[in-house]
Amino acid sequence: MQDYNEKLNDVYDEQLGRHLVASMSIEAGETLLDERPLLVAPHWECGQLKCAQCLQESYVMCRKCQVYPLCMDCSEHDAFECEFFASGAGSRISKDLLVKNYGICALLKLLLLLEQPEQRALCQTLLDTPVKLEDYRNEDGLWQERDEQVVRPLISSGLVQAFPDQQLTAEVLHAHCIRIDNSAYEVTARDGDTLKGVYVRGASLPHSCVPNTVVALDEQFNMKLYAAVPLESGDIIYTSYTNPLMGTSQRQHQLRLSRHKECACTRCLDATELNTHMSSMKCRDCPDGYAVCELSGSGDWRCLNASCGAVIPATEVHELLAEVGSALVEARGELSAYEALLEQHKQLLHPNHFLLLDIKQNIASILRAAALMNSLNDPCKKLLARRVELCGDLLPVCRAVVPGLSKLYAIALFEYLLAFVELTELQFAEGDVNKKEYVAQLTRARSVAKEALDLLQFEPENSAEGFLTDRIGVELERIESDLMKYGKL
Repeated sequence: MQDYNEKLNDVYDEQLGRHLVASMSIEAGETLLDERPLLVAPHWECGQLKCAQCLQESYVMCRKCQVYPLCMDCSEHDAFECEFFASGAGSRISKDLLVKNYGICALLKLLLLLEQPEQRALCQTLLDTPVKLEDYRNEDGLWQERDEQVVRPLISSGLVQAFPDQQLTAEVLHAHCIRIDNSAYEVTARDGDTLKGVYVRGASLPHSCVPNTVVALDEQFNMKLYAAVPLESGDIIYTSYTNPLMGTSQRQHQLRLSRHKECACTRCLDATELNTHMSSMKCRDCPDGYAVCELSGSGDWRCLNASCGAVIPATEVHELLAEVGSALVEARGELSAYEALLEQHKQLLHPNHFLLLDIKQNIASILRAAALMNSLNDPCKKLLARRVELCGDLLPVCRAVVPGLSKLYAIALFEYLLAFVELTELQFAEGDVNKKEYVAQLTRARSVAKEALDLLQFEPENSAEGFLTDRIGVELERIESDLMKYGKL
């Protein structure tokens, strides 16, 4: 189930718990860990039945056990799960168990694994993970939601009596739920829906907002962890459980909520966030100054301009961020609403502020969809030029926050490439650029495509990024064909 690189040592200390450390030099791109998921299941709050075999939407049930859903393309699912409810200890359980309580799916999968001796051994590392329930009881509604959606329905179904050797109580079930969440990565099904995949080793690595590894997942949800940068002997292996395009305060909140952890990485301890200024405000007292959060002081924002030093109270900053966040939700995909938000708040926030980047991403996505559907009345060149500008704004930030082999940067390059090539071809077709200028633009596009391919070269072929590599390759062939036709390679 797990296959480690021989250049890694499995160690333990009080601060990080069990983790991996490089025992010798490791090159960027070298595989560190291969792992199959212990289980893959819908999120707790999922209400749509999923096929027990392929995890696509399902509206029919297995004819044998009559408990698990199956899609039209799948005729069977895990044999033990099926037999358990068809003729085993669970045969007396109501057949509409999952129809009425689909939230229990992930926990049920774990309990059924624990009933099988050969599978229980694979679960042991997960079970050995200590959980302090008192740290979770007072979470904002999460404990109660999990109790109502998962724990109580499972107990009232009679399943606890079907697993007598496990000595299940409400507290044991809550602890299992927490262990599942703390060892899960979000994975994507073939239909685009998100699921949770439990990886006993890969999802329990120490966190850093500037990770030195890349997590790759193929179509079967198998994990490949590889080095993002060259590693030296003694380097701790880090992954990231947060969105790199969030600001520090937001990443910290996400980490506390999902993992009950704090981060003290280089980015979190740098008020400029690796000089990206993703949480910086425009100074109100001087024209060119930017204010950053005083991390070790009052928490207010202070202008970096030595001759200014003006302060923006933290309460005002948080109120503004909440206001913009609410406006983003209310925009609901409306292009004009996003453009108005961008125009309004670019006077208050650094150009790289995470909220402005979020707005720009939304605008770029709408423009891309509109170009495909040709649904806007704006001239196509204007639309494309706007996309190129917005995608270009994201590139330096994506490059800075995820160093080395970065899927985030590769995807940003791809989005930029699509818009840039479309615009260049249209400009050439309409005579806006001459042959020499066209070749120069295509040469630039070729460099972008090759850079993206280099960043994705270690991704599994049967992964989303593997398929993206194929698409970039097609674009590169088109570019090189035109370069052969109009200029020299």
